[in-house]
Amino acid sequence: MLWARRIAGWFRVALEGVPDASALKEGSNPMKNGKLAAMALAGLAVCLPGRILAQNPGELSDSPAVRTNAMTLGHPNLPAGYDLAAYLDCGTQQHSSAQAEERIAVIAGAPYTFPGIEGPLADAVFDAAAVRCDITGLEPDTEYLLGFTWWDADNSGRVQSVRFGLGDPPVWTVVLPPTRAAAFHEDQPTWAHVLLPLTPEFRKDGRLAVAFANEAGPNAVVNELWLLQKSGAVTQKRVLLVTGDDYGGHHWRETAPELARILREDPRLEVSITECPAMYGSPLMMQYDATLLHFKNYADRLPLAPDIGDGLARFAESGRGVVIAHFGCGAFQEWDGFERIAGRIWNPGLRAHDPYGTFTVRITDGAHPVTQGMPDFEAEDELYTCLDGEREIRVLCTATSVVDHKQYPMAFTVPAFPRVFHSVLGHGVASLQSEGMRALYRRAAAWAAGLEAE
Repeated sequence: MLWARRIAGWFRVALEGVPDASALKEGSNPMKNGKLAAMALAGLAVCLPGRILAQNPGELSDSPAVRTNAMTLGHPNLPAGYDLAAYLDCGTQQHSSAQAEERIAVIAGAPYTFPGIEGPLADAVFDAAAVRCDITGLEPDTEYLLGFTWWDADNSGRVQSVRFGLGDPPVWTVVLPPTRAAAFHEDQPTWAHVLLPLTPEFRKDGRLAVAFANEAGPNAVVNELWLLQKSGAVTQKRVLLVTGDDYGGHHWRETAPELARILREDPRLEVSITECPAMYGSPLMMQYDATLLHFKNYADRLPLAPDIGDGLARFAESGRGVVIAHFGCGAFQEWDGFERIAGRIWNPGLRAHDPYGTFTVRITDGAHPVTQGMPDFEAEDELYTCLDGEREIRVLCTATSVVDHKQYPMAFTVPAFPRVFHSVLGHGVASLQSEGMRALYRRAAAWAAGLEAE
């Protein structure tokens, strides 16, 4: 079996001063201290580095200061057509501006400033059990996105979940399953920007409780919170680009915004970016019409439990669209179900790719809606030769290797699902300047979202 060579493990953590699961159940106080009996994440085989403190987030080692910026409108992660209804710089503020109708207020959490970091993301609120905030002034008929940044800045192995609560006392729903409170770029931990849509059931009362729960590690931390309010009346298909980890030579903080720009060239698409692969385990995913998977996670730093992969499978089975880009073929290595969705996956035992260079991508199936009418095009890229698998695929375009002179699929669909498209093209921003490649991804996203490709 293709996945047999892959290793999965179990990691368990027990800490004092952290709530057990019952602390966030119906009618309970999520701020109570208790004991986390055990926390298991499939595929995680790593010792938590860093100094873990009982009450404070921790300390960074001596190193050059990391510069950070606050989230603002116009950031490439945010969709167009939204206003900033509220913003909270955690650690320096307890509540957002009193002038706005919608407000965010911290209910539980103490301020802390991480050393060695410059800018707003140095500040955070933390709590041993859960950072808790309330959002008020929500309009039931208005669409909102809740955004936040979290960062396990001292690399203390924080694992956190997000829960929405309704009522008094709150009845809690897990909307983001347990995951590392960080992203990884160039093999280094970094902050993660995350977006969560407030679906109608969570805005109907005008008030929403939010808990960032500590699942493992010394405490839970949150750096900033913001609330986006939809202002435009145009109806668009929603596409969520999911990123947050990759091979060190893949600079996803550059390629993810570029892919989003490509998709936004189609005005029918509303495109957002979230830097948290665990989003696929969220029930809120069903708010989107399609997703673009743009990450390759590593189990020793960003493990993904099988139920997160199962969430992606449910999304694809529902008829919603999945677009897999470049080294997304290597995601979910510890989960056997990924090959069924992706059609072909990375086999580390095969030759990875040709030397980076220019080659011709030939359209081999001009009848499919994605490639219909498209001409062949030149690509300056990595010609992947490492895909493996036995699932049925419909190859849309190919390229010929200069090394072994064989043809390899560059893009294909997976007939087992209504709308799954997979392309290995797009190594970097320079590669994505190819007009043919841009058209391919833009048309694929439209098709995946249920639209006719332009």
